[in-house]
Amino acid sequence: MLAKSTLAPVSLKPETPTPDPLTPTTLSAASKLYDAIQKIAFSCLLIAQAFFVSYLIAGYGFTGVTAGVSQWNRFNSTAYVAGDSLGNAMYAAHVLLAIVMIIGGSLQLIPAIRRNYKTFHKYNGRLFVTLACSISLAGMYLLLSRGTVGNPLLHGLTAFSGVMVIVSSFFAIRAIRNANVTLHQRWALHLFLAANGVLFFRLFIFAWMTLFGTLGINTADFTGPAVISVSVLSYVAPHIIAQLIWVVKVTATDRATDNTNRVSLLKHLISVTLLVVSAVFIIGLFGLTLGSWYPAVVA
Repeated sequence: MLAKSTLAPVSLKPETPTPDPLTPTTLSAASKLYDAIQKIAFSCLLIAQAFFVSYLIAGYGFTGVTAGVSQWNRFNSTAYVAGDSLGNAMYAAHVLLAIVMIIGGSLQLIPAIRRNYKTFHKYNGRLFVTLACSISLAGMYLLLSRGTVGNPLLHGLTAFSGVMVIVSSFFAIRAIRNANVTLHQRWALHLFLAANGVLFFRLFIFAWMTLFGTLGINTADFTGPAVISVSVLSYVAPHIIAQLIWVVKVTATDRATDNTNRVSLLKHLISVTLLVVSAVFIIGLFGLTLGSWYPAVVA
């Protein structure tokens, strides 16, 4: 008599496959995280812009009306130069028009406004491009005529941001005239980032000084490895991130399996980067407000 088999009966039901990390489920999770962190980063930037605009209005605007533009030097040592009417006018345009540009530029990126108020988006975009290019040209004129702190490399990176404003404006306008909305949005994002380069620099450098003091900064002439690194992060790195966002958007339209992992990886990379940037924005805003803006306004 044969002994009873101790082997378990073989099931004909197919086994449940082990979840593959490259499946659309993972991609969906990455997309949710990606979208949420983009909103967080944009919200942090909006908060910083609100503080910046308040500083410009309370500082330059109020001081100019009550005490005269000659008192602007307490905010920037090269803001007012006696006898240089053109330069002073350029500086006034550079600062005061920035208030309108910052507010208008942020409104351009809000999807609900683009979707529900198309006419406003159209004309506000024209105003934003005009102001951004005018402010950039005025800034480059002041950089050449009055100079500023830092070395030629820092000046070159600052000028690069101004050139990017003009180049991005040209391609954004050409794309929308050709009814290429996707390409228009791509260059509009570059334009927005370039127009906010100076604010990025302030936030990043004050975040650095809040965390590390003057490490890597020569306070005598505002040079050093920390200053150059922050300049690159402020004026160049945002455009690299924008390019990665564009790659994600283009690649995600291809449903091929071999692209799924690429999209998921890029979304996680961008998400982590933007999360770090958001934290830097908040730290820098804290240091900038308490260490520079508030003392200058109440002085």
